[in-house]
Amino acid sequence: MALTLGRAAWERAVLLAVSFEVLKVVSSHFVFPPLSSAVLWLPAGLTLAFLLRSPTRMWPALLAAVFAAELGSVLSQGLPWGLSATWALGNVLRTWLSAALMRRWVGQAVRFHHVGDVTGLLLLGGVVGALPSATLGALGAELWLGSASFRSEWIVWWLSDTLGTVLVAPLILTWWPVTRASSPPRRLGESFLMMGAVALVGVLVFHIDGPAGSAAIATTLPYAAFPLVIAAALRLGPRGAATASAVMGMVAVEYTRLGRGPFGELPVSASERGLSVQVFLAVLSLSALTVAAVVAERRRAESAQRVLADVGVVLAESPDWSVTLPRVARLLVPELATGAAIWLQNAEGVVERVAAAGWTQGREVGLRGRFPPLPTGVSEWTGAEGSGVLVPLQVRGRVVGALAVAMELSGTGRRTREQVLAEDVARRCAMALENARLLEEARDAVAVREDFIAVAAHELRTPLATITLRVQGLMGLLRGDSRQGFLLERLDAIARQSRRLTRLVENVLDVGLFKAGGLELRREWVDLTALVEEVVERSIEEASRSRTPLRLTTRGARVRGWLDRDRVDQALFNLVSNAIKFGAGAEVDVVLGQVGDRARLVVTDRGIGVPPEAVERIFGPFERAVSTHEYGGLGLGLYLTRRIAEAHGGSVQVVTTPGQGASFVLELPVEPELSLREESQPQAGA
Repeated sequence: MALTLGRAAWERAVLLAVSFEVLKVVSSHFVFPPLSSAVLWLPAGLTLAFLLRSPTRMWPALLAAVFAAELGSVLSQGLPWGLSATWALGNVLRTWLSAALMRRWVGQAVRFHHVGDVTGLLLLGGVVGALPSATLGALGAELWLGSASFRSEWIVWWLSDTLGTVLVAPLILTWWPVTRASSPPRRLGESFLMMGAVALVGVLVFHIDGPAGSAAIATTLPYAAFPLVIAAALRLGPRGAATASAVMGMVAVEYTRLGRGPFGELPVSASERGLSVQVFLAVLSLSALTVAAVVAERRRAESAQRVLADVGVVLAESPDWSVTLPRVARLLVPELATGAAIWLQNAEGVVERVAAAGWTQGREVGLRGRFPPLPTGVSEWTGAEGSGVLVPLQVRGRVVGALAVAMELSGTGRRTREQVLAEDVARRCAMALENARLLEEARDAVAVREDFIAVAAHELRTPLATITLRVQGLMGLLRGDSRQGFLLERLDAIARQSRRLTRLVENVLDVGLFKAGGLELRREWVDLTALVEEVVERSIEEASRSRTPLRLTTRGARVRGWLDRDRVDQALFNLVSNAIKFGAGAEVDVVLGQVGDRARLVVTDRGIGVPPEAVERIFGPFERAVSTHEYGGLGLGLYLTRRIAEAHGGSVQVVTTPGQGASFVLELPVEPELSLREESQPQAGA
């Protein structure tokens, strides 16, 4: 790879070299003579963390910085060139192998939110990655320093690199986040207090001289460090686990080097004391990181379920995707992703971004070459500002859009939980789009139906009016001739059916008018008592044919109100006709009175009644409480009556007992509102 790198790469390389030297000086304090290597090699975790957090194009510069720093440091100590080059090469190979393996099998953004991250760090970053450095380090010590035991040097060197990786890499990786994010001050304060408590417990455990009692106490005392470190993992997550482990590790190694504490005073060789503290710290760190990863996985699973539930609620609230899809994107960020964007294909075939949250130009660049055209399957993408997954939005097997989510990828070729979540969100969005389309089609169909009904009703009204006028004219001519009774009877039947058909047509037109919100009342002073008497009079003929006694009762003085006469007439006639139809030939009572400032009309029949489950339903359009085979009609009368009553500020209710009849109560305000008084005052005596 050509070293055509930018300034940022070399600046990061210089920072790595300086940090490498600082941690090497610190690590030099952890040497147990006669061994030449430290029991805790801190630069191992440092170099691995730098490569994992850097693009691969920066790796040559970073590895060159590691080689130069180690070479110069060893040469400055007056050691041979061959030894310096061997150790420097070992550090480079360890760093490259660890980073390459973890990048391949664990992923690009290691945050220890999964147990697999911890396992990958131990096995790939530590156990396997430390093999080259341990081998070359022990070999150089044997050839140039005259080390007595290659095996002892190799074991200590390998454990030192592994322990440095396990302790330092998580510390840097958790404090060097994948995305820009800041912890709230309260959480930072809690972290400092927790780390202070960990350091205090570490000092209390490891600074003491060997206990005078049983040796069992000395071997079990280090476990007193576990509860607080685990508490930090539970409370503060992977960052707390890594920091607490590093703090406890530094304290344990330093006091052991000084020959104090449970490990420092063991009656064994220096290498065995070093091995004991290394094993202890490895177990402590891995336990804390594992606990933190398990807790993080559970929290993310709970968060995913909560986000999915919220997405479902948002998509169900409105069929308008221009409102719901942006809200869905905002739900994903930052709870489960660092960025999200949704694209849809419009009617002209152009792909447009319709929603975004946390989306940047860098992430947009990362998607170039993947779409358009719209993706047909799930794919991963990587850009300068992270990585993510691109999921198609499919409706009936046709791709209509895409969802891009910036998130951590596993890098293993297997789907992560986040990828599955993105696919689930995409399916829900696609279903919402399909439902919106179906709803729009249904609305269009309803609009076409309403237009057809309106046109058909208007077309029917004209011939009906002509037939009615001609029949009335013929009846007028024949009434003077007593010999034409037969024709009069038939013409009367024709006129009756024409009026009925006209009412049906008017009702159908009114339904469309009410649904469109176009009802306009033409108010005037109305003698409601006279109007009720007129309606009852018109209904007597119909009641006689069905052999239903019809009786009107008025209570109190005459009732007058500021009403739309024609609409109130329509509502009254619907109630009376309804009572006659379902009254089963029994008596129908119409009672009119005034209660306060409201007129109350009660129409009572003694027929079949209304089932309890249909009490509210019968006031809907085209709704019926009984079978159409038993009773005719379109099921519009009660619906129109309620709409007329509500338009006047009144109401209509039903009180019924199945099998014993029903009472419909119509209430209308009979005192005009102030605004109505100001509109136009009727003439005196009107």
